Amino acid sequence: MNKTAMYYGALIAVVILALIISSDLNKVPDLHPQFADYVTKAIMTTTGPNTFGQNLQVLHGIASRNQLLNVMRGFQEALGVKCEFCHNTNDFASDEKPQKRMARLMITMVRNIDTNYLNAPGLEKVTCFTCHRGQAIPKLVAER
Repeated sequence: MNKTAMYYGALIAVVILALIISSDLNKVPDLHPQFADYVTKAIMTTTGPNTFGQNLQVLHGIASRNQLLNVMRGFQEALGVKCEFCHNTNDFASDEKPQKRMARLMITMVRNIDTNYLNAPGLEKVTCFTCHRGQAIPKLVAER
């Protein structure tokens, strides 16, 4: 094979690779509902005082930065959002965003459903992902 053919072959390979990479950037992120469910279930059943974090009103038993970050990652995956969706990233303890206040209500609702309606042995518990499915605002009806 001559040098010109090799050059054009390499150029075509680079262009194809660039197209594949750029198309991946536009895809909906691969959600890991198992991780989101695991984290949500862990915080829904945890009790006790917080020994880490500020202004944690409904998350109980948070004992480390790593544990808090894992909980937040679970929320991110379940809702398909980033930190700034609920938080002022200059002051994470701030309650200025209504989404953060709504998140507290949602956590309380999930605990209520799990405790009062799905408390029989063998029943699956609900999680954030149950309704949100990777969307900040869950769809209330099926798309047609």
